[in-house]
Amino acid sequence: MAGLEFKDIKVGYKRNQVIHGVNLHVEPGERVALLGANGAGKSTILKTISGLLTPTTGSIKFDGEDLTGKNPAVIVDSGVIHVPEGRRVFPALDVEENLQAANYGRGSESLKEGLRAAYEAFPILRERRHQAAGLLSGGQQQMLSLARAIMAKPKLLLIDEMSLGLAPVLVKEFYESLGTLFSDDVTLLLVEQNASMALAHCKRFYVIRNGEIALEGASDDYRDNHTALQSAYLGI
Repeated sequence: MAGLEFKDIKVGYKRNQVIHGVNLHVEPGERVALLGANGAGKSTILKTISGLLTPTTGSIKFDGEDLTGKNPAVIVDSGVIHVPEGRRVFPALDVEENLQAANYGRGSESLKEGLRAAYEAFPILRERRHQAAGLLSGGQQQMLSLARAIMAKPKLLLIDEMSLGLAPVLVKEFYESLGTLFSDDVTLLLVEQNASMALAHCKRFYVIRNGEIALEGASDDYRDNHTALQSAYLGI
């Protein structure tokens, strides 16, 4: 099993620093929520872990390996899989081609096993496997994004705003399915604005405000403490 250590990280876009010396950790097999308002820096943290952004200071370690500043492909090979905000499927490719892309660099046996697992998790994708991904509904595209993560066999899974743009009933279904889609030894860092849903499915949480940690704690201690969460979100 693998844990994540994100230590004293500063990162930004050009001259605009977005993350200001953030420290966080996720224990092996733990599920942790990263909460905050729009523009707080949540997605920037995930992009930095997955190598899409390079920090100016600090270090990122996963399973004891230093991933700071490494190429995203190397980070993926380390077992770090990022399900981005907005799903980001390849719209012109069909469903199965999208899944095959997640098997890049692996053999035919891995592809067979992965497709079987993905289609068992989401039978509708088997039915739509020859349909262009861009023609799927929002919920089906989220299924496809999660199915690609299944194909990639993550050790550390980063999920960005799984509930974005989806009906509440679908959001509930996706959250409740996380326990069966991915084994207990998969470490999870989940970015979410829906605090109540995230706290219900994650052991611990961090609240990010203006690129800094405003609050952290055990989910059980804050699930009914809306005042403290609101204060952390808004700085009031």
